[in-house]
Amino acid sequence: MTPHKSNPKSEIRNPKYTLAHVTHEAVEKIGGIGTVLEGLITSPVYQKAVGRTILVGPCATGVHADPQSRLGEHGKVLYSGVDGIDELGLGPRLHPIEWAFDVSIVYGTRTYDIPGDNRTGEAEVLLIDVFKINRDRLGVFKHRLFETLGVDSMRYESGWDFEEYVRIAEPAFYALSALVRRTELPCILFAHEFMGLPTAFKAHLDGGGQFRTIFHAHECATARALVENHPGHDTAFYNIMKQARERGLYAEQVFGDLSHMFRHALVRQAHTCDAIVAVGDDTAREIHFLDQHFDHHHIDLVYNGVPAMKVTETQKKKSRKLLGDYAETLLGHRPDVLMTHVMRPVISKALWRDMQVCHELDAKFGETGQTGVLIILTSAGGTRRPRDVQSMEKEYGWPRDHRYGYPDLVGPEVDFHHMAEAFNAGHERIQVVLVNQFGWSADCIGDRLPKKMNIADLRIGADVEFGAACYEPFGISPLEPLCAGAVCVISNVCGCAGFVAEATEGRDTDNVIIADYTQLDVPRDLDALMAMTGEERSAIEAPVSAWVADELMRRLPTNDKQRGELVKSGQKLVKKMGWDAVMRDKLLPVLERVSNGKSH
Repeated sequence: MTPHKSNPKSEIRNPKYTLAHVTHEAVEKIGGIGTVLEGLITSPVYQKAVGRTILVGPCATGVHADPQSRLGEHGKVLYSGVDGIDELGLGPRLHPIEWAFDVSIVYGTRTYDIPGDNRTGEAEVLLIDVFKINRDRLGVFKHRLFETLGVDSMRYESGWDFEEYVRIAEPAFYALSALVRRTELPCILFAHEFMGLPTAFKAHLDGGGQFRTIFHAHECATARALVENHPGHDTAFYNIMKQARERGLYAEQVFGDLSHMFRHALVRQAHTCDAIVAVGDDTAREIHFLDQHFDHHHIDLVYNGVPAMKVTETQKKKSRKLLGDYAETLLGHRPDVLMTHVMRPVISKALWRDMQVCHELDAKFGETGQTGVLIILTSAGGTRRPRDVQSMEKEYGWPRDHRYGYPDLVGPEVDFHHMAEAFNAGHERIQVVLVNQFGWSADCIGDRLPKKMNIADLRIGADVEFGAACYEPFGISPLEPLCAGAVCVISNVCGCAGFVAEATEGRDTDNVIIADYTQLDVPRDLDALMAMTGEERSAIEAPVSAWVADELMRRLPTNDKQRGELVKSGQKLVKKMGWDAVMRDKLLPVLERVSNGKSH
């Protein structure tokens, strides 16, 4: 199989870029990568520079479904080998690939429409079902990965996260070659995280001049695992990494053999890509820490864009009233300070730091007479059904109170509930409410939520948004309420901290508090850092959390005029941090360099 070619005499080179994004979020926005793609694809700057966007990912065609639903709510299927759909006559190009690799291909388009923002966009979608696969061809490819890159697939193939994306690599490469016209080459292939790397490796091995590859590092998987699993978390890890780099040491020389982690094995070979872009300063440093092959590899810093929704003082007042109404219904009194934390249910979000800060605030509120609420929105159990939510609400007052087991507390939600329960028992001025649900509407949250309230009101209405994570490559969510005048609390290891510093030219802003939990109380050598305990880390964190509480007391608005000033300053700040600025100032130079054949 060779890449698709057309008659060169009848075609003129399209000056726009052709981009293919390999990701697990090609159809559904699950987390950060989907948010990034949505922000880019709806940016006018992106649309002006990019001629074609093709999202590549897996699917399961064996599941009985309406064929037109395979690309999601906003998708249109134009080709599906398994459903007999071929509106564009693509069969002669795609059937041979399906036959050769024993896969099923679904192709079509998907539209993007961001609520509250007049931006729209469209992308092509290429999905491949690799549940069945030609194992002989797959075995040859895996052998090539081992021979050329040292990736031993036999160690990892029992894990579907690894196996699925290795299986996708070759059929995705040939399908892209069949879909992209000669005038649209080179096709710049983005490997979003480890999922896209096998396809990038295939393009590196066989793409010739027709493909360029970019590893889009939304995190450094090795660093995440090390931070989350060490009792010292970021306090230990970033000091370990700093001292190790000063001594010329790399991750495995400090932490031992890490080859048991397939993500580490893949990302360690990302230096073969034509470029690497990292979403945060620490992510770039973490990748350099992986292996000596990155020593001379320039890593481009491409921050994520921050939502720049236009918010007025009137909207702030309206949304804040709705959030206050709901809080009053749950607590029995109307809190003065409305705090939120919208997060994924993972240890790296460092929820205990929210509790530390609120503990300090509770004492201060005792002096000022204020009250507050912290609403934590997270879900480890997906979206609960409306009837389950209504039942929990009526039976025992969910989400103020909880029960163990689905449809209520599951997985890490249990630990979060224990934290909230322990905090509430010992504090009077501030109460914590765990809302273990995905979404924010009456259907999702229950009959007590104001009928007209939605997720935008939750974000706009908040006075404070917590996000002081111990591992956060960027952190879009903690800055989402920035445009609405919330005081956003982040940690110095969040990648977005660097973007804030760039946007403010290093000056302080009342809209953002950056907490440094990596500052040591006493000097520690490498051995002492490696041996740091959770108790030692907690002792280091305590004064930092007390400082955050002091800063919040200084910055928290107490009237609509002060809230309006924070809205104005937040709006001014996000204008410098939106997707248009990211695309124009950071990603376009990378695309130009890579498309011209100039690698790192």
